Amino acid sequence: MKHFLAYTFLIGFLATKTNGQVNTPNGVQVPPAALFAYLDAWPNTNAQLQSFQNDIQNGFYGASCVVLNDYTRQYNCHGYAWHVSTGGNKIGIDQVTHGGVTPYVSGVNPSYTQTIYNGTQGKLRVRYSGDHSAVTTYDAGKYISKWGAGPLVKHNANDVMPGYGVPSSYWTCKYAPPLTSVYLDGKLISGSFQNTTWGAHNMQIFWGLDPDTGPTFSSTAASTIINNQSSGTVNFTFNGPSNNGGLSIAFCGAPRYSFTFFKSSSAKMQIYPNPVQDDETITVSSESEVDVQAVNLDNKVNRIIKISLLDDRQRVLYNYLPNAEGNLTTVKLSAVLKGTYLLKATFEDGTVQTKRVVVEK
Repeated sequence: MKHFLAYTFLIGFLATKTNGQVNTPNGVQVPPAALFAYLDAWPNTNAQLQSFQNDIQNGFYGASCVVLNDYTRQYNCHGYAWHVSTGGNKIGIDQVTHGGVTPYVSGVNPSYTQTIYNGTQGKLRVRYSGDHSAVTTYDAGKYISKWGAGPLVKHNANDVMPGYGVPSSYWTCKYAPPLTSVYLDGKLISGSFQNTTWGAHNMQIFWGLDPDTGPTFSSTAASTIINNQSSGTVNFTFNGPSNNGGLSIAFCGAPRYSFTFFKSSSAKMQIYPNPVQDDETITVSSESEVDVQAVNLDNKVNRIIKISLLDDRQRVLYNYLPNAEGNLTTVKLSAVLKGTYLLKATFEDGTVQTKRVVVEK
């Protein structure tokens, strides 16, 4: 009789339709008619559900079955497997009558694509030949599924209720959860381009829906990942000599977000005297008691590699090479110059600073 009662509530439940709107992870609306809520006591009472749960735990449907969460009427197998594997917004989805799973796997923008199961992959969705869905685990051959209004169960593929059938197809996610916030060194950032300094940094990423297989992080130009955690926290460092680097973030195996960081330079270019008399020598320096040099973590000065004299229309009149040290050089101005000019210093990290110089008679 226990077997009959359990089979009845899982196959032929009475439910009420819900009025709320539910979208797939990729934003496609699930048919409202496919959404339901189990009634409080029919077709099974709490006592019957508890008895059914005890039977599962005691091996009635297979020795592999382990109850992970107690029975609940808040969601069913399809709501668990397709909407978000953690249970997500705990909803019941009716597949047989109203095709509630269909928007998740086909149509204009499906959130899952069919794949092949090798026996050890986790987080794949499983469609059974009967009216049932499950999620694979990294424990070889073990699935997790919600048994109707009953408990959440970990089990072998075929240790399920009669009528569920056998696994018939496997599906992997192809959606990106929405990023909710990103912190760089403890400070909230916005956008995908940020200024920072050379050296080690910490980045925290918070996202919306369960990303299933991620996130995973990989380095872009001139940066190195120190640790690659799935918790949403990653440490990275800039290595140079490029003045930018960053992180690429993938969910479900596909790149979704990319953050590029530009190394700040604290180099200051000093010109003296200024104003200057024509035919006088001026000094261009990145060393000053009042201005800070650009010093990298290895204590190497960010040296000047080229100096250019430009007119007021940004046209280059002369190019000068700095001295061997690259942090102090002199420029001899022509006697025919008079007016306002620009001296542009290019540093070895690629940054540029420009100062206005006035030439007087």
